[in-house]
Amino acid sequence: MSQTPLAHPGQPVHSTSLENFFPGYFALVMATGIVSIGLFLWHYAWLAGLFLGMNVLFYIGLWVILIMRIVRYPVIVWNDLHHSARGVTFLTLVAGNNVLGSQIAIITGRMDVALVLWVAGFILWGLILYTFFLVNILKEPKPTLEQSINGAWLLIVVATESVAVLGAIIANSSAYHWLIAFISLCSYMIGGMFYFVLIGLILYRWLFFSMKAETLTPPYWINMGAVAIITLAGSRLVMYADAHEVLSQWSGFVKAFTMFFWAFASWWIPLLFLMFAYRHFIARVPLKYDPQYWSMVFPLGMYGVCTFTYASITGFTFLKPISALFVILALVTWIIVFIGLFIDLFSAGKKQG
Repeated sequence: MSQTPLAHPGQPVHSTSLENFFPGYFALVMATGIVSIGLFLWHYAWLAGLFLGMNVLFYIGLWVILIMRIVRYPVIVWNDLHHSARGVTFLTLVAGNNVLGSQIAIITGRMDVALVLWVAGFILWGLILYTFFLVNILKEPKPTLEQSINGAWLLIVVATESVAVLGAIIANSSAYHWLIAFISLCSYMIGGMFYFVLIGLILYRWLFFSMKAETLTPPYWINMGAVAIITLAGSRLVMYADAHEVLSQWSGFVKAFTMFFWAFASWWIPLLFLMFAYRHFIARVPLKYDPQYWSMVFPLGMYGVCTFTYASITGFTFLKPISALFVILALVTWIIVFIGLFIDLFSAGKKQG
């Protein structure tokens, strides 16, 4: 049976063929969407709109590719879902869907479209997450912790929190705002609980197993991105709670935890940059295109957006320059990775030609 390459820590992903297409490619939608939102918050509406147009095309195109792959290679797709490191990347479908919904709601104000995407994202979240857990709980033999766990597992947190973020944004536009807000609050708490569990496993792997430079792959940036999106979800829920009695009793609790999560997200940043510098400038692991680099762009943009929103609800306006810095950094990184994508596609086309 043909097997797709495994996406365990330290192994690059190549996805120029339909058969081996990387299921985590919806991270492109996540990255593009969060950069767009950051640009809009800093009043670059025309550029944010351009990124929105591109993101709609990316979203549709990736769904077409995924459906074609499911039709032509159903066994390989099912094997991907069973794989403990690769299967979790299917959750980029959920996060990408909900980031696009947030992008549409914030930039265009089309809450009706965003509501449809939220419902679709919530259904996808349930289908993919429970399927992933079920097949990995029941499968035998199980891989070792060293073989399976990596930063991509935190997509469980990101996908769950993306439901909370989009729900908090659209709640006011629905007659059932209280229900959407309740689901969003539950998602916020579930995602936070998952983060505590998973980050413990990841740190255990880092501290007590061999970590070569090659294994410090871009998905580890989700260590920070996951806690940044928890911060954004909490900030959005506080915004909603301030206007509605239904969540007002939870506002103080959520605000306190949101500061805790923002501080933890900030703590990660120096360590991640040091690891990036060690990997590429000391250990000299080549800097070449890998679709997993979109998992680096998204956390940078998410930190910029969550810091802006957190500063808005707390009045800590001195944090906003940090937001601007990370939005710019995310934009520059997005451009670099996008150029790498074009070069990769051009090289693949020349080889096939």
